[in-house]
Amino acid sequence: MFKLYKDAFKTTNEGIILTIPLAVFAWLITMYVDYSMNVVDNTPKMILSFITVLFMCSAFCSGWFYMIKKCVKISKKHFIIDNDKNSETLNLLKAIPRGVGRFFLYYVETCLLFLAIALFMVFLIGFFALPIKAHIDSVFLSYGINVATPQEMKAALNTVQPDIILEIFNKILFSGIKLLLVVTIIPSIFSYLVMLWMPEIIYTYKNPLFALFTSIKKLFKPFSKSIMLFIYITILNMIIYFISPISFLNPILYMLYMIFYFYFLVYIVVLIFLYYDNEFNSKPAKQISKT
Repeated sequence: MFKLYKDAFKTTNEGIILTIPLAVFAWLITMYVDYSMNVVDNTPKMILSFITVLFMCSAFCSGWFYMIKKCVKISKKHFIIDNDKNSETLNLLKAIPRGVGRFFLYYVETCLLFLAIALFMVFLIGFFALPIKAHIDSVFLSYGINVATPQEMKAALNTVQPDIILEIFNKILFSGIKLLLVVTIIPSIFSYLVMLWMPEIIYTYKNPLFALFTSIKKLFKPFSKSIMLFIYITILNMIIYFISPISFLNPILYMLYMIFYFYFLVYIVVLIFLYYDNEFNSKPAKQISKT
């Protein structure tokens, strides 16, 4: 697995051009969402805005993921002259329109399925978390502490004696742990289950719904490798999460953080595609009929 992590860094560095479409898309989608929030004032406009975002995401995913597949393929070729490899890497941008042409409709369906999965995940979190939160709120209210807003709660706690705060803490500790587990474990399970979904679509050309089930089966072949990969990605995500507040200290740190963040995103996706390619795409690239 350590060789996989190292090879993913090497592939990401050689294919750093992958960050350009990602950064451009992030900029465009942010601008469009900001614009929509100011002009959408009725249901037809809301539907049109949703369809536009859906098509934008589908076009980006179909082109970018196909581009990553081609980048992984190039990384496994042996070049006698470095200029040949540099030329092929620069030509990766040409893979975007080809990917859009081949996979756009696939990713329209994928985006809709992903939205449905996300809503189901939110429902599950709410189903398990709301009763726990209600219990915690009732404990605070029993001591006359308003939990309507964080500001009101903080102001109320400032007037409570330390021994009362300790008593409240003891009563809500177990519930707080359960709430934390619910809001972390459920998303983690869903994230793990869809980890190989995108490369499964790109490599096999399967219907997105069918590809979701077959990609889940591949997580268990072998399970030890896929869970190690997921843990590694989770640790990297936690590192990014904890260093993100530093970026707000000044504009230069924020700019450096965003550069690092885009590199990190590319690395994670390249890592997943490289893992999939190594484990389930055993034929040499030149023997694959569909490219």
